[in-house]
Amino acid sequence: MSEEIKRVYELGYILSAAVSDGEITKETDVLKDTISTAGNKVLAEGIPEFIDLAYTMEKNIASKKIKYNQGYFGWIKFEGDPASLESIKKVLDSNINLVRYILIKTTIDNSVVFKKPKIEAKRILANGEDLVISEVEATDEVVDLHNEHENVSEIENPAQSEKSVADGEEESL
Repeated sequence: MSEEIKRVYELGYILSAAVSDGEITKETDVLKDTISTAGNKVLAEGIPEFIDLAYTMEKNIASKKIKYNQGYFGWIKFEGDPASLESIKKVLDSNINLVRYILIKTTIDNSVVFKKPKIEAKRILANGEDLVISEVEATDEVVDLHNEHENVSEIENPAQSEKSVADGEEESL
């Protein structure tokens, strides 16, 4: 009783910027066909978008190093047998239009979190008590440190500031 283990995988890929807009759909179909012919089921896909790459990527093609600064980023989520990944990798490695790809194990759900979760800041007071400040309260208490720094000299040495005020009055007389 050998059951096939089905797992969900995601193929993230970057296609070369040299691929024309009309050929992007064809290249995506080639990638989906590669996944399907290995006995896997395509669940979802992200339409490739033209992006500037964060850094220059290099790929060896016919004994030449080709550098890429831009490309089309897309993804395909599929369900399949772990044994089929080797055949998929061989086909992807031979595709000259792929700058780079990554195959990862994932879940069916989209688990991308776009909002930063709210956190509570904890401050320990001088008496040892914990003071919890919510994020909303913390953002309301913004202090302009530059202006505060300029006012520190007046606070630390009030006699000096009174003297300068008195000097200013004498000059005006």
